[in-house]
Amino acid sequence: MNKFLIVVFLLLSTVFRGFGQLTPSMLEAIDYTKIALPPLEELFENAKKSPSVEMYEAKMETQDNQLITEKRSWLKYFRVGGSWQYGNIAINSAFTNEYTPLFYQSSGVTQSSWYSTAGIAIPLDDLFDRGNRVKRQKMERRSTELEMEKWFDEQKIRIINSYVKVINAVSILQKKMESLTMATTQLKMVENDFTIGHALISDLHDAKKMELEAFEAYKLTQTTITSEILNLEILSKTKIISK
Repeated sequence: MNKFLIVVFLLLSTVFRGFGQLTPSMLEAIDYTKIALPPLEELFENAKKSPSVEMYEAKMETQDNQLITEKRSWLKYFRVGGSWQYGNIAINSAFTNEYTPLFYQSSGVTQSSWYSTAGIAIPLDDLFDRGNRVKRQKMERRSTELEMEKWFDEQKIRIINSYVKVINAVSILQKKMESLTMATTQLKMVENDFTIGHALISDLHDAKKMELEAFEAYKLTQTTITSEILNLEILSKTKIISK
């Protein structure tokens, strides 16, 4: 599990480092009307590089190994043992009396021995439940696979939603830009008229308000595009503007 968490943190830190390189000046330099999104199929395919997919795959690999272990569990019914010994058995003795000086005597023999044991012990409840355990393990593995497929389908929906929002916002941006240009032009005309006394202060105020509203609407659409594209980059693991 620790390995999985390390993988997730490394991948996510890489993604956010990429976004951290985007500065306000870089975003201002982007021509949003010329942004080209990759095909949806490419985004779907790149989404498989997500840490979530890697964790699901690691979980399924673990469950596959557990299934193999369960299928081999019948080996625990058998017991086989043995031992082998090799060594030297020696007898040491000492003798002395008033007429004989102390002397030592040693005698020994080298020998080896071995033995083996074997046995069978089969708990009937464990034996008859073995098939159910194998089946449960297979079902757990299949459940994880379905979870991954469900996550991927949901990820596709999220990608499609952001993708459509970007396309719509880009098409609207051109209209917002035209409205801003017209409002800016109108403001300059009113300012000129105000300077020569052909416009009232209220006319200038209304023109400035109209220009501000057009500017805010334009920037709001830009923000929507930026937000949804960055969202797409996270969802699909595909660089679009943070290259």
